[in-house]
Amino acid sequence: MSATDTSKALNALLKKLKSSHEPPALPERSPMDEFLYSFLLWEASSSKAENALRRIREQAVDDNELRVTRPHDIAAALGKTYPRAEERSLRMRAALHEIYLREHAVTLEPALALSKRDTRKYLESLEGTPPYVAARFCLIKQQAHAIPIDDRLLGRLIAAGIVEEGADVARAEGVLERHLKAEQALETHQLLQTWAEDGAAEPAGKPAKTVSRAAAKSSAARKPAAGKASK
Repeated sequence: MSATDTSKALNALLKKLKSSHEPPALPERSPMDEFLYSFLLWEASSSKAENALRRIREQAVDDNELRVTRPHDIAAALGKTYPRAEERSLRMRAALHEIYLREHAVTLEPALALSKRDTRKYLESLEGTPPYVAARFCLIKQQAHAIPIDDRLLGRLIAAGIVEEGADVARAEGVLERHLKAEQALETHQLLQTWAEDGAAEPAGKPAKTVSRAAAKSSAARKPAAGKASK
């Protein structure tokens, strides 16, 4: 598909979605809550993610307690029907522990002090963190030019002819970011997220690399990363 064809197909889709969907107002969340919510929204619905974030916050008194909570207990808080509950719990715990190793606290304030590009690199380098989570966090908290895509949304984009068959998440993100301006990113994300939830499409492309129990457990013994990304 040519760039012109992609642009036409994408614009037509967004026009259609705007006529039938009204993006909800985004609640103001702390950086860590937004990070956790993005983790919970990856490959899941917004209603599930909202409920899961509330249950997690009720279970752990603070971010540090959540960091040391067993993945099994996090998965139990998510619920038996939550998509990828065990994998998600392993990934989330590994990411929180990596933040702790780098910052000596469970905080993303140092990452937010970086440039938009370096914040995204920082998050993408956290063990277990899917590209969707890094992209969405930077979009919401820094108004970065990012379009979060997970496997479910990727399946819909391929079916709609906007992304070619066989493309992975990184390829799809690049296509959309090239065809959309930065000021369109937030509304586009909200429209596409609703579209993906309505469609309940089957995931397409290669699944993200999973985090094993051994990897999550061994992260506690890892040394802090050799320096942070520069501004």
